Amino acid sequence: MFILKDNLKFINVSTNYLKAMHNACPEVFYSTNGYENKPHIGILISENNLEYVIPLSSAKSKHKSWKNVDGERYLIYEKTSVSALSPDDIWVPGEGKSEVKHIISALDIKKMFPVIEGVYTIVNLNPENDDTEELKKYKDLLNKEYSFCLKIVDDVIRKANKLYSKQMSTGKILKYCCDFKALELAREILKKERVYQSEVCAWGRGGVYPVSSEDELWKNIIR
Repeated sequence: MFILKDNLKFINVSTNYLKAMHNACPEVFYSTNGYENKPHIGILISENNLEYVIPLSSAKSKHKSWKNVDGERYLIYEKTSVSALSPDDIWVPGEGKSEVKHIISALDIKKMFPVIEGVYTIVNLNPENDDTEELKKYKDLLNKEYSFCLKIVDDVIRKANKLYSKQMSTGKILKYCCDFKALELAREILKKERVYQSEVCAWGRGGVYPVSSEDELWKNIIR
Protein backbone atom coordinates (compact mmCIF):
# COMPACT_ATOMS: atom_id res chain seq x y z
CA MET A 1 0.00 0.00 0.00
CA PHE A 2 1.11 3.56 -0.69
CA ILE A 3 2.27 5.62 2.25
CA LEU A 4 4.07 8.92 2.67
CA LYS A 5 7.82 8.58 2.38
CA ASP A 6 8.93 9.94 5.77
CA ASN A 7 6.70 13.05 5.67
CA LEU A 8 4.84 15.10 3.11
CA LYS A 9 7.24 16.27 0.39
CA PHE A 10 6.86 18.35 -2.72
CA ILE A 11 9.21 17.37 -5.52
CA ASN A 12 10.34 18.71 -8.89
CA VAL A 13 10.52 16.05 -11.61
CA SER A 14 13.06 16.14 -14.44
CA THR A 15 11.44 17.20 -17.71
CA ASN A 16 13.46 14.53 -19.54
CA TYR A 17 11.99 11.82 -17.34
CA LEU A 18 8.58 13.40 -17.69
CA LYS A 19 8.86 13.20 -21.48
CA ALA A 20 9.81 9.51 -21.23
CA MET A 21 6.75 8.83 -19.04
CA HIS A 22 4.54 10.73 -21.48
CA ASN A 23 5.88 8.59 -24.33
CA ALA A 24 4.84 5.50 -22.35
CA CYS A 25 1.41 6.91 -21.47
CA PRO A 26 0.02 10.14 -22.97
CA GLU A 27 -2.07 10.80 -19.84
CA VAL A 28 1.16 11.95 -18.16
CA PHE A 29 1.14 15.63 -19.00
CA TYR A 30 4.06 16.96 -21.00
CA SER A 31 4.20 19.89 -23.38
CA THR A 32 7.12 21.07 -25.46
CA ASN A 33 5.87 24.66 -25.43
CA GLY A 34 7.86 26.41 -22.74
CA TYR A 35 7.70 23.39 -20.46
CA GLU A 36 11.45 23.20 -19.88
CA ASN A 37 11.29 26.08 -17.40
CA LYS A 38 8.15 24.96 -15.59
CA PRO A 39 8.69 22.89 -12.42
CA HIS A 40 6.60 19.75 -12.18
CA ILE A 41 5.42 19.81 -8.58
CA GLY A 42 3.92 16.76 -6.94
CA ILE A 43 3.42 14.79 -3.73
CA LEU A 44 5.78 11.85 -3.23
CA ILE A 45 4.31 8.57 -1.98
CA SER A 46 5.81 5.10 -1.89
CA GLU A 47 4.88 1.41 -1.84
CA ASN A 48 7.78 -0.79 -0.72
CA ASN A 49 10.53 0.21 -3.17
CA LEU A 50 8.14 1.81 -5.65
CA GLU A 51 7.73 5.59 -5.58
CA TYR A 52 4.91 7.56 -7.21
CA VAL A 53 4.29 11.26 -7.60
CA ILE A 54 0.80 12.77 -7.57
CA PRO A 55 1.07 15.95 -9.65
CA LEU A 56 -0.21 19.38 -8.72
CA SER A 57 -1.27 21.48 -11.70
CA SER A 58 -1.53 25.27 -11.71
CA ALA A 59 -4.99 26.83 -11.48
CA LYS A 60 -6.88 27.26 -14.76
CA SER A 61 -10.24 28.75 -15.70
CA LYS A 62 -11.72 25.26 -16.14
CA HIS A 63 -11.19 24.64 -12.41
CA LYS A 64 -13.87 27.21 -11.60
CA SER A 65 -16.51 24.57 -12.37
CA TRP A 66 -14.84 21.87 -10.26
CA LYS A 67 -16.14 20.80 -6.87
CA ASN A 68 -13.74 21.09 -3.95
CA VAL A 69 -13.53 17.28 -3.97
CA ASP A 70 -14.77 15.26 -6.93
CA GLY A 71 -13.77 11.60 -6.93
CA GLU A 72 -10.00 11.53 -7.43
CA ARG A 73 -9.73 15.30 -7.98
CA TYR A 74 -9.10 18.03 -5.42
CA LEU A 75 -9.03 21.79 -5.63
CA ILE A 76 -6.29 23.44 -3.60
CA TYR A 77 -7.63 26.82 -2.52
CA GLU A 78 -7.74 29.57 0.08
CA LYS A 79 -10.50 31.88 1.26
CA THR A 80 -9.61 35.53 0.78
CA SER A 81 -10.89 38.83 -0.65
CA VAL A 82 -10.79 40.07 -4.25
CA SER A 83 -8.62 43.01 -3.19
CA ALA A 84 -5.87 40.59 -2.13
CA LEU A 85 -5.69 38.95 -5.58
CA SER A 86 -3.99 39.88 -8.83
CA PRO A 87 -5.86 40.13 -12.18
CA ASP A 88 -4.43 36.76 -13.28
CA ASP A 89 -5.58 34.83 -10.21
CA ILE A 90 -8.38 32.26 -10.59
CA TRP A 91 -11.28 32.63 -8.17
CA VAL A 92 -14.99 32.06 -7.66
CA PRO A 93 -17.42 33.76 -5.25
CA GLY A 94 -17.26 32.50 -1.67
CA GLU A 95 -19.92 32.06 0.98
CA GLY A 96 -19.73 35.60 2.34
CA LYS A 97 -20.33 38.84 0.45
CA SER A 98 -16.69 39.91 0.54
CA GLU A 99 -15.18 36.41 0.52
CA VAL A 100 -13.92 34.57 -2.55
CA LYS A 101 -12.36 31.16 -3.11
CA HIS A 102 -8.92 31.66 -4.63
CA ILE A 103 -8.02 28.49 -6.56
CA ILE A 104 -4.28 27.93 -6.19
CA SER A 105 -3.90 24.58 -7.95
CA ALA A 106 -5.52 21.22 -8.57
CA LEU A 107 -4.54 17.68 -7.65
CA ASP A 108 -5.63 14.71 -9.76
CA ILE A 109 -4.79 11.24 -8.43
CA LYS A 110 -5.56 9.66 -11.82
CA LYS A 111 -2.48 11.41 -13.22
CA MET A 112 0.01 9.90 -10.75
CA PHE A 113 3.04 8.13 -12.19
CA PRO A 114 6.12 6.25 -10.91
CA VAL A 115 9.52 7.91 -10.41
CA ILE A 116 13.04 6.64 -9.83
CA GLU A 117 15.90 7.92 -7.73
CA GLY A 118 17.85 10.70 -9.39
CA VAL A 119 15.03 12.15 -11.53
CA TYR A 120 13.51 14.39 -8.87
CA THR A 121 14.59 16.91 -6.26
CA ILE A 122 12.91 17.89 -3.01
CA VAL A 123 11.42 21.38 -3.16
CA ASN A 124 12.86 23.79 -0.60
CA LEU A 125 9.91 25.55 0.99
CA ASN A 126 11.96 27.46 3.56
CA PRO A 127 12.63 31.18 3.02
CA GLU A 128 16.28 32.08 2.45
CA ASN A 129 18.00 35.44 2.92
CA ASP A 130 19.04 35.61 -0.73
CA ASP A 131 15.60 34.76 -2.16
CA THR A 132 14.42 37.18 -4.84
CA GLU A 133 11.02 38.84 -4.47
CA GLU A 134 9.67 36.54 -7.16
CA LEU A 135 10.98 33.46 -5.35
CA LYS A 136 9.52 34.70 -2.05
CA LYS A 137 6.08 34.96 -3.64
CA TYR A 138 6.47 31.53 -5.22
CA LYS A 139 7.46 29.92 -1.91
CA ASP A 140 4.56 31.63 -0.19
CA LEU A 141 2.22 30.03 -2.73
CA LEU A 142 3.88 26.63 -2.31
CA ASN A 143 3.55 26.83 1.46
CA LYS A 144 -0.17 27.54 1.11
CA GLU A 145 -0.46 24.45 -1.09
CA TYR A 146 1.60 22.42 1.38
CA SER A 147 -0.55 23.45 4.36
CA PHE A 148 -3.70 22.56 2.43
CA CYS A 149 -2.29 19.19 1.35
CA LEU A 150 -1.44 18.32 4.95
CA LYS A 151 -5.16 18.40 5.71
CA ILE A 152 -6.17 16.08 2.87
CA VAL A 153 -3.13 13.83 2.45
CA ASP A 154 -4.60 10.84 4.33
CA ASP A 155 -7.69 10.89 2.13
CA VAL A 156 -5.56 11.35 -1.00
CA ILE A 157 -3.40 8.31 -0.16
CA ARG A 158 -6.48 6.22 0.64
CA LYS A 159 -7.95 7.02 -2.77
CA ALA A 160 -4.60 6.48 -4.49
CA ASN A 161 -4.40 2.98 -3.01
CA LYS A 162 -7.97 2.19 -4.05
CA LEU A 163 -7.44 3.45 -7.61
CA TYR A 164 -4.10 1.68 -8.03
CA SER A 165 -5.27 -1.65 -6.57
CA LYS A 166 -8.40 -1.74 -8.70
CA GLN A 167 -6.57 -1.02 -11.95
CA MET A 168 -3.79 -3.51 -11.24
CA SER A 169 -6.20 -6.28 -10.24
CA THR A 170 -8.80 -5.82 -13.00
CA GLY A 171 -6.69 -4.36 -15.82
CA LYS A 172 -9.40 -1.75 -16.41
CA ILE A 173 -8.14 1.81 -16.87
CA LEU A 174 -10.53 4.63 -16.06
CA LYS A 175 -11.03 7.42 -18.57
CA TYR A 176 -8.27 10.05 -18.33
CA CYS A 177 -6.33 7.81 -15.94
CA CYS A 178 -2.67 6.85 -16.33
CA ASP A 179 -1.83 3.27 -17.28
CA PHE A 180 0.17 2.23 -14.22
CA LYS A 181 1.44 -1.07 -15.66
CA ALA A 182 2.74 0.61 -18.81
CA LEU A 183 4.40 3.33 -16.76
CA GLU A 184 6.02 0.88 -14.36
CA LEU A 185 7.41 -1.09 -17.30
CA ALA A 186 8.85 2.12 -18.75
CA ARG A 187 10.21 3.00 -15.32
CA GLU A 188 12.07 -0.32 -15.07
CA ILE A 189 13.57 0.12 -18.53
CA LEU A 190 14.70 3.65 -17.76
CA LYS A 191 16.07 2.59 -14.38
CA LYS A 192 18.23 -0.09 -16.03
CA GLU A 193 19.42 2.25 -18.76
CA ARG A 194 20.52 5.01 -16.40
CA VAL A 195 24.11 4.52 -15.27
CA TYR A 196 25.41 6.22 -12.14
CA GLN A 197 29.14 6.75 -12.52
CA SER A 198 31.55 9.62 -12.07
CA GLU A 199 31.85 9.68 -15.87
CA VAL A 200 28.22 9.71 -16.98
CA CYS A 201 27.31 7.23 -19.69
CA ALA A 202 24.06 6.33 -21.38
CA TRP A 203 22.91 2.96 -22.60
CA GLY A 204 21.08 3.72 -25.82
CA ARG A 205 19.75 1.32 -28.40
CA GLY A 206 23.06 1.24 -30.21
CA GLY A 207 25.27 0.57 -27.20
CA VAL A 208 27.03 2.62 -24.55
CA TYR A 209 27.58 6.32 -25.22
CA PRO A 210 29.89 8.51 -23.11
CA VAL A 211 28.16 11.84 -22.47
CA SER A 212 29.05 15.06 -20.74
CA SER A 213 25.80 15.92 -18.98
CA GLU A 214 22.52 14.57 -17.61
CA ASP A 215 20.67 16.03 -20.61
CA GLU A 216 22.91 14.09 -23.00
CA LEU A 217 22.27 10.93 -20.99
CA TRP A 218 18.52 11.27 -21.46
CA LYS A 219 18.82 12.08 -25.14
CA ASN A 220 20.42 8.67 -25.65
CA ILE A 221 17.93 6.86 -23.44
CA ILE A 222 14.69 8.21 -24.89
CA ARG A 223 15.69 8.61 -28.52
